Amino acid sequence: MIVQGKRVAVVAPAGIPDRDNLTRAVSLLESWGFSVSVGAHVADRFRYLAGSHQDRIGDLLAALSDPAVDIVWIARAGYGSAHVLPALPTTVPRNKTVIGFSDATALFCALKQIPGINVIHGPTLNGLATKVDEESRLSVLGVLTGVSPTPLPLERLHGSADSIRGPLVGGNLTVLASMAGSRWQPRFRDSIVVLEDVTELAYRIDRSIMTMRHAGILDGVRAIVLGDFIRCPLPDGANYLLTDVLLDVLAPLGAPIYGGLPVGHGQRNLSWVVGRPAEIRGGMLLR
Repeated sequence: MIVQGKRVAVVAPAGIPDRDNLTRAVSLLESWGFSVSVGAHVADRFRYLAGSHQDRIGDLLAALSDPAVDIVWIARAGYGSAHVLPALPTTVPRNKTVIGFSDATALFCALKQIPGINVIHGPTLNGLATKVDEESRLSVLGVLTGVSPTPLPLERLHGSADSIRGPLVGGNLTVLASMAGSRWQPRFRDSIVVLEDVTELAYRIDRSIMTMRHAGILDGVRAIVLGDFIRCPLPDGANYLLTDVLLDVLAPLGAPIYGGLPVGHGQRNLSWVVGRPAEIRGGMLLR
């Protein structure tokens, strides 16, 4: 994609973005050559959401249906995308790219069912200019401009294989588990699954993975790749690590498990295209 003249529509289907963070992110996008328009209700507030359900839906649908928009960029995660899923269209007038992560994982589960929509798991605008590092900013720009990403080293935690290939899928663990039983429930058979989370206790992480297992979401996966689990505390005096919990509930899947992927709620949040073929070879993720 050539950046110059490409139009970005900013929408907030979930949490309320910080105005200064958003302003700085828009300026950054414009410095890259993008033309940016901000949804009419992005600055709204309704309880813990960026406006009423109808207004958040309206901004998102306007961006998806506008043939002049190339990229739909989520302003902030938090919570709220679940409310907009039933209103999503079945078609879009032209190919579009949607960017976000965390709560946007719910959107991704639904948007991947719509032809012509490309999904990038990457920083929201709330943190693009102020929270993630320069490598993360260059990473999302590189994905948008077609730069081949650098292979990423992984830590082997369980099992092994010479080479593992499959579409790279996944996202936020808690949000993925919340999709179980819905009509947007994903199926990750034959895929390499990325999982990350933030501010969740160990037992909740255990529960989310078990929910996904019971729902069949993780049946037949080719590998699990763990991103960051930020501010996920253990009880005082715990004689185990969060990694122990993750391995206990993921190892029965029978797939290799890797860690160390710089994806999630940390300062380093590298971007990747959801569903794009990937390979794990020699301890490196090629995507």
